[in-house]
Amino acid sequence: MVVPSRAYKADTIKRCLPNLHSLGELLLPCFLRQLFTATVLLSLLCVLISYALAGSQAFATLFNIPYIKMIPAFCWTWTFVIVFLHSFIQPIISVLTFLKGTLFTATVAVTLLVGLKIQNPVKNDYSAIGDSFLMSTIALGGLMNVMPMMFAKLKQTRDEIIGFNVSIFLGLTTCVILNLLWCWSILAIVPQRSTCLSTNINESLHIVFNLMNESQIHGKCILSPSLKKAEMNGEISTIPLSQILENGEYNYFQYVAFIVQLFIITSISVSFMTMGSALHHTIKGVVDSYWNPTLEAETSLRKYGNIFEYITARRIAQWIGSLIIFSIVFGIAMSNPKGFKSILEQAASLFQNIEIGLFLGIMIYKVSSREYNHYILPFQLPRWFLYLQGIIPVYFLFAVVYDIYHIFRSYLK
Repeated sequence: MVVPSRAYKADTIKRCLPNLHSLGELLLPCFLRQLFTATVLLSLLCVLISYALAGSQAFATLFNIPYIKMIPAFCWTWTFVIVFLHSFIQPIISVLTFLKGTLFTATVAVTLLVGLKIQNPVKNDYSAIGDSFLMSTIALGGLMNVMPMMFAKLKQTRDEIIGFNVSIFLGLTTCVILNLLWCWSILAIVPQRSTCLSTNINESLHIVFNLMNESQIHGKCILSPSLKKAEMNGEISTIPLSQILENGEYNYFQYVAFIVQLFIITSISVSFMTMGSALHHTIKGVVDSYWNPTLEAETSLRKYGNIFEYITARRIAQWIGSLIIFSIVFGIAMSNPKGFKSILEQAASLFQNIEIGLFLGIMIYKVSSREYNHYILPFQLPRWFLYLQGIIPVYFLFAVVYDIYHIFRSYLK
């Protein structure tokens, strides 16, 4: 579809649809288009920083290597794959995501069985429900950033679009169930708060993996692995989980720790590739929207088999734009290695909730107006869906308000 006032860009937009930038160009008024693209980039950037930190922690734990040295290796390896091999990995992202989901299901099943045997006591604290709420908005909202990239691979037929909608619904439902079970299994194994261990290094130090390479003695004791300690150190929850299962009285569950670590490195690597590909896809859309299609003809490496035919000026511009953003990801990750939770919970959730609550809400209203009623679509949602469309902006705008309150409260403590 083409908005009449933007018809002079029809050729350019046609070449780069669908991507988040071009959707903003089509459906948002002037000035909001630029704000939307900036919000998308900031949202993806923050999510990638958190994944870079989490992935580096996972690899450092599995291979017992310094965490800080793992950050550049993780960031730049996957950056190279995303930027320079994007056309090759995009078709297999769905396959990798299925592999990730399969591993997640197996990991949840195994950790649930272990949790049933350990049955760590859990203390409810509903004052902390806001943290879980913000994390849930990230899990839900991240779908919007990858949907245009996945939709681009579809044939525009009724059956394929229906199948796409059904797969999105089933995928979200499965993720909700698995995440609830995963949280329960973590709580059943990992204590919420630390206990004071002996300061005798020979007795206690061997059960605490020193991820941050810092002194482990706090006052007169060494803190045992816990979720609270992991939060303070900016660690993912599988770090204390692995520490508990690999050492001490539960060391006969070491195989479970290995399975968990294998799942985490696979999961985070796939997630980094997926969100990184969405970022690169958006940057390509930005470049394409300002690129004159008559300047050069697009070539294909498969068709010509010549690398110099493949490297065009437009493609170089896309690479440079992506490398700049990924360099920022790497720089912030290196400068704030303990920032996993704070970046994800405050920055990433805020930008993502603004993106969906404000900008997506405007887009939904725009395409539901009479201006677009005459367009023929391969598949159109039932009319009663219109009454549900207000749930999305209300839910995520409430998350924006709470996120701002949460940020102020955190800095005023």
